[in-house]
Amino acid sequence: MTFWKLSCIFIILSVASCQKVTLPPELQEYVDDLHALCLKRGSLTEDDHQSYDIHDKDPKMMCYMKCLMLESKWMKPDGTIDYHFIESSAHPEVKEILVSALGKCRQIENGADLCEKSYNFNFCMFEADPMNWFFV
Repeated sequence: MTFWKLSCIFIILSVASCQKVTLPPELQEYVDDLHALCLKRGSLTEDDHQSYDIHDKDPKMMCYMKCLMLESKWMKPDGTIDYHFIESSAHPEVKEILVSALGKCRQIENGADLCEKSYNFNFCMFEADPMNWFFV
């Protein structure tokens, strides 16, 4: 995965209102592959994803978020959220927005497992900046 793709993961992970964003073709391919992988791992359908509401702590969708975070390297296998990596790989066009939201989400509850921790992080990012948060 290229540095640019990693920096644009904010577009992928910081999301839940099902807005459509136009991405460069190479990034869209990566997003589509990641999305398909995490849906498959969670035994989820596109309908499950499209109808999801971030206020719902659905266990399967929380584990979908875990998959996204682990695969994008935003979270380490031990559950540590890699804020330095997220910030250092941020694309200049989204860095200010991302760093602002991240600043509000450095202290999140761990939850019962990594799925819930991933949800807690994503929910925090949603609350920190609901206007720029969408679910891919």
